[in-house]
Amino acid sequence: MKGYISKITIYFCLLVLFLASDVSLAAQNDAQQQDLKMKINILRNQIQEYQKEIDVKNNQAETLQGDIDAIEKDIAKIKLEMQETQLVIQGLDLEIADKEAGIAAMQKEVEAKKKVLAQFMQELYENGNATSVELALGNNTFSDYFFQADSLESFEERTREIYDRFVFLREGIQKEKDDLLSQKEEQMNLRAMQNDQQNTLDSQEQAKNSLLGKTKNDKQALSDQMGKLQDQLNALQALGEPINIDEAISAAKYASGFTHVAPEFLLGVLRVESGLGTNVGGGRYKTDMNPAQWDTFKKICGELGVDPNSVPVSRRACYNSNSKDGCGGWGGAMGPGQFMPTTWLGYKSKVEKLTGNSPANPWDLKDSLVAMGLKLVAVNGVTAGDRSAWAKAAAMYLAGGNWENYSWYSDRVLSYADGFKKIMK
Repeated sequence: MKGYISKITIYFCLLVLFLASDVSLAAQNDAQQQDLKMKINILRNQIQEYQKEIDVKNNQAETLQGDIDAIEKDIAKIKLEMQETQLVIQGLDLEIADKEAGIAAMQKEVEAKKKVLAQFMQELYENGNATSVELALGNNTFSDYFFQADSLESFEERTREIYDRFVFLREGIQKEKDDLLSQKEEQMNLRAMQNDQQNTLDSQEQAKNSLLGKTKNDKQALSDQMGKLQDQLNALQALGEPINIDEAISAAKYASGFTHVAPEFLLGVLRVESGLGTNVGGGRYKTDMNPAQWDTFKKICGELGVDPNSVPVSRRACYNSNSKDGCGGWGGAMGPGQFMPTTWLGYKSKVEKLTGNSPANPWDLKDSLVAMGLKLVAVNGVTAGDRSAWAKAAAMYLAGGNWENYSWYSDRVLSYADGFKKIMK
């Protein structure tokens, strides 16, 4: 029996040693995360200083030199924001590595606990079948008997604890895998944002060079801005057709009437959302949408009387990730507002109640913008025109609870909102 108790101790010691290396790796990654957060905070402070200067320039009288100065500040700010995005991605890479290592460790622990439980159950069967009389007669003293009986009871309790842990781990692995998928989708969003940042930087550089080559002509500059915004809106699609800027402004005012969200803010979100939508309208549900969304998507299409195989959705984003097919997330968002099917169902009845349009259509510009407004207005201060509330609401529109990692997204939304406000005067 004493040898039997020794075996129990050995099994537990092996389990402790088995998990110790994972704790060390987690501590190392945590230190790297703290370093990245410090660097990100430094960059964000610098970015805010540039934004203050840009706001001052925008509030001054419109002149060609003022536009050039504002663009130069914006270019410098975008470069810092690109550095910030890269640091956030590095931090997310560490989190993903931690999550993958954690899942692997949990799976290893599950397998280890299976073996330990099997051994324990075998030992329990072999040694637990003896009656109390047999145990007592087989020992020299009653004190030895009571020691061994207490040890057996403690052993059974430990066995139950290990079994409970085994069940907990087995159920937890699936949750960890779901969280991992969400983190990989966020990783794809950030990489998409990197692409949009680079495109915006290139665009601002071209705008600066263009202005430097012009004589002072504010009317012409405003006309150029109108044309630029039209080009941006051409990326938007309802059912595969480009959206005209006048149509977009009209739809935004329509949605604003129901939700009390400023039309220029709706248009700003619309513009940036299309840029991160990865070829809005260029995908199909069977290749680009998470299969978990298929049934809901087909239900939406059925109500609208359209063929789910022909209705466009956003393409799946692939940026050379470590996954087998190079894609770490899913597309499948619907229409100009880029709603996932299950998310759309959360707003569909509200849109119908406000507008009287039934069934509401995520590919219809007006319905989509009303739903967008309803989602944005959940943040206090949005309807009052509070720019900090706008920034938070815009980032939450894209990233939900991780909105603080998307300050650049919010910045672009507000920048485009300012541009739309000018041309709507």
